[in-house]
Amino acid sequence: MADYLTKTQLLHWRQCPRRLWLEVRGRVPAQAGAALPLLHGRQVGEAARGLFPGGRLVDTAAPEAALARTRAALAAGEPLYEAAFLHEGLLARADLLLPQAEGWRLVEVKAATGLKPEHAEECAIQAWVLAGCGIALKSAELAHVDGKYVYPGGADYTGLLQYRDLRADAARLAPLVPQWLAGARATLTADEPDITVGPQCGKPSPCPYRAHCAPPRPDYPLSILPHAEKLAKQLAAQGIADLRDVPEAALTKPMHRRIWQATREGRAVLDGDAGERLRQLAWPRHYLDFEAVQFAVPRWAGTRPYQFVPFQWSCHREAADGDLEHLEFLDLGGGDPRRAFAEALLAAAGEAGPVLVYYKPFEQGRIHELAEDFPDLGAGLRALGQRLVDLLPIAQRHYYHPAMKGSWSLKAVLPTIAPDLAYARLEQVRDGGDAQLAYLECVTPDTPPERRATLARALLTYCGRDTLALVRLARHFQTGATPEASGMAP
Repeated sequence: MADYLTKTQLLHWRQCPRRLWLEVRGRVPAQAGAALPLLHGRQVGEAARGLFPGGRLVDTAAPEAALARTRAALAAGEPLYEAAFLHEGLLARADLLLPQAEGWRLVEVKAATGLKPEHAEECAIQAWVLAGCGIALKSAELAHVDGKYVYPGGADYTGLLQYRDLRADAARLAPLVPQWLAGARATLTADEPDITVGPQCGKPSPCPYRAHCAPPRPDYPLSILPHAEKLAKQLAAQGIADLRDVPEAALTKPMHRRIWQATREGRAVLDGDAGERLRQLAWPRHYLDFEAVQFAVPRWAGTRPYQFVPFQWSCHREAADGDLEHLEFLDLGGGDPRRAFAEALLAAAGEAGPVLVYYKPFEQGRIHELAEDFPDLGAGLRALGQRLVDLLPIAQRHYYHPAMKGSWSLKAVLPTIAPDLAYARLEQVRDGGDAQLAYLECVTPDTPPERRATLARALLTYCGRDTLALVRLARHFQTGATPEASGMAP
């Protein structure tokens, strides 16, 4: 096929010409994109087609075949999904193209929960290409997910999408599309653009070539200091780029001084007050962590788009003598896991004793939602939510290790206190995103039993690692010394 650019490539040029150049001409490896947004996009696309049944899916990525199938379907006057059009070397695929009286309705479908500025440009490009191919458009719309939609069940997704009329925006921007196209082609005939890293690297989408464009960073950049953008600019203006070169007098906040001290001395700094509240906690102590999955298109009645639906928990219960008991729950049956999750959680946590977590808003939010969803369990769940103790602010106020590089995520803190539990040693599931993908693969009917069993073990290991990590952190904050790892595996 003759040389062409896609709509997506043109949008990448609009974001940053250097991104397009690297994508088409560069030999720089791109960083892998996030898998979950792509999956969510597919879910919403399939749901949108279900709302307009009876059409033909142009289910091929090959441009020549896609164009030919589109022409055949247009002649038949059928609704089209993923129809392909080529005009003046610009290839575009329309999510929904629906026949109307004396014309067509164009609908671009997005998994976002609101209208974004770049959506108008996307619709303008689509409309320009289709108009150039002789398609008479009666409307140009953007459909996005309604975040307030509640799935009633029964495969009824009426109301899932909100439709925004972008005809005026498309008409206003369409004359600019040939200029954009000429600019993109000019970029590709020249040398690599010299464009420095800036806000465009993350908006409207993260650029996979940022690492290539970024200048070399010092080992400990000023960005390590949290909430210190103004100070960082002042220090940079003085020629200071590395935190270790910052004068102590320039730092007025205790947290900044602690980070600076640990970085200068190359060792952890633990405030003696870190364990004060923990030592006062009653027994038994419960260390709790949840895993949850999000669906752009709700799967179970009573749930919303992108709602966190918990499907797994791990709980380490510690007695006053240091004895540990590990309890866990994992539902991979594919049905709504919420009630079984909540009932098992209440049984494991009992009615007494503090419940330690890391970043309380997440677990507390899920507990509150479960209490709303299941009123008969509400009193017990709300009482459980009141027992939560957050280790994150304790770590932020009292602990820092130079290897954390300004992050207090559990995955940054844990290796500095319990390196034997480092998440890098895990294989299948290493973070919450991996956990969601593993869950989704497990509940897919055609996943082989052996693969499902492997992923189940990985999920149990990962979630158990999270709560064992909390045990080790709490003990470290109370004693100032890392306990032995023997006998503490989940």
